[in-house]
Amino acid sequence: MGNRRMNKALGGKRVLDLTYALNGPLAGRILAELGAEVIKIEPPWGSARDFLPLVKGESVNFVFINAGKKFITLNLKKEEGKEIFKRLVKVSDVVLENFTPGTMEKLGLGYEELKKVNPNIIYASSSGFGYSGSYKYFPAYDYIIQAMTGFYYINGTEEMPIKTGVAIIDVLTGVSTALAIITAIYYKEKTGLGQRIDIAMFDVAFYSLVENLAGILFEGEDSRFNKRLGNKHPVTAPYALYKCKNGFVFIAIAKDEQFARLCKAINRGDLINDDRFKKNEDRVRNVDELDKYIEDWTSKYECEEVEEILRRFDVACAKIRKPSDALKDRQVLERELIRRVNHPVLGEIPILNSFLKLSLTPGEISQPGYPLGYHNEQIYGNLLGFNRDTIRKLRDGGVI
Repeated sequence: MGNRRMNKALGGKRVLDLTYALNGPLAGRILAELGAEVIKIEPPWGSARDFLPLVKGESVNFVFINAGKKFITLNLKKEEGKEIFKRLVKVSDVVLENFTPGTMEKLGLGYEELKKVNPNIIYASSSGFGYSGSYKYFPAYDYIIQAMTGFYYINGTEEMPIKTGVAIIDVLTGVSTALAIITAIYYKEKTGLGQRIDIAMFDVAFYSLVENLAGILFEGEDSRFNKRLGNKHPVTAPYALYKCKNGFVFIAIAKDEQFARLCKAINRGDLINDDRFKKNEDRVRNVDELDKYIEDWTSKYECEEVEEILRRFDVACAKIRKPSDALKDRQVLERELIRRVNHPVLGEIPILNSFLKLSLTPGEISQPGYPLGYHNEQIYGNLLGFNRDTIRKLRDGGVI
């Protein structure tokens, strides 16, 4: 495993991961996928290991989100624990944390203090609102951030907003934090300089509204980008959900020639030159009428039949499926998005693999998230040179 890791893009880089919950751990996982040695540091009592589902006492959520890392325990509230952490910082490249701003500073382990230990350390914070601004100390969760940025408002129907089915801002923030860290590593390779990284969920959510903000800033508050459109799209049509005999399909049209192919597929060639639907702007303006024509056709077929017919005409469409259905999709198998690994408690288990497909240095997950303190002896013994007696005394003293 060691040689394989060295051949990875981030092989030889060491990351101290102090994160919990979702966005921070996901950033650490991505770095591990790319070959970094990511050491997950938890307090002796554990962190976020009770998230459901629990199997044989292990949080499968934790096992997935923290895959690929090494796991040690360390009590940063004890002076001896702080000193050990500084020793780890001295031989590491990155510190990653997602606490409320000021938490690490109160412990005497903020960026300025750790720079004295390792002047070229890359220190990455991933928090709700960042280290500046009026909201920096507010508690933050994914859907709170969605609500505050307008992300939540534009999801749903005219009657009421509806949250996203996944904590998408957490995921986007994790990916964004990993991107920032990789950028900082690249810059350090060129200049030898480390730096401070400040990623905020609020910023990421706001940034993700790029199309909406462009419309609102130039069209004002009455812009279609400032409204809930349900399953319709603000700038193109048809681009919506349609009922079939056994469910729903989504049909996406972005160009006039695609619309012409759709019309031929549903045996409505007469709509191609209909003044109501000739151009995209016409279709957007008359979308309700157009949707009725399309659903008159889809409702006569099962979803799979609609997919088969439309794909013959090169029209983008897809049946609305459950995640459990997607797990069985041949594309998941062919892209190796699920693989099997061994866990010391759970045995051989399926786990989510990396999505990073690079020809020479692909992302890869070969280990799950391990039990609490699983790598204590390996890290403290091999990396810091502690003998077993010292490790036992640290454990007995509540330091690790």
